[in-house]
Amino acid sequence: MSSEGMARVYDLEFPDHLDGYEAEVEAKGYLEGVKVSRRGSVYELTIYDPVRLGQEVTDEVAADGSFAVANLVVVDRVTREEISRAVERQSRSDFSGLAPTSAG
Repeated sequence: MSSEGMARVYDLEFPDHLDGYEAEVEAKGYLEGVKVSRRGSVYELTIYDPVRLGQEVTDEVAADGSFAVANLVVVDRVTREEISRAVERQSRSDFSGLAPTSAG
């Protein structure tokens, strides 16, 4: 069965504070609070673009000696469309690269 004929097997929820601020979030290159629900598990994602991620890693390592973020997803641009595509790609591997943050 082609992916076009398959029903989406997850729910994607963007944080409410994104509404009306998409351009600002894209410019900042960072978004927390994106949630994916699948089969009773919830994955809370932290989204970065590559430039902002590099800056964040450099700053955190310089300040604290390390950098760690659970469920990190890096996209070309922090937009709903790019995030949706990244989540769709993750769904193809049953979200194997992510860890549930809670049971739904």
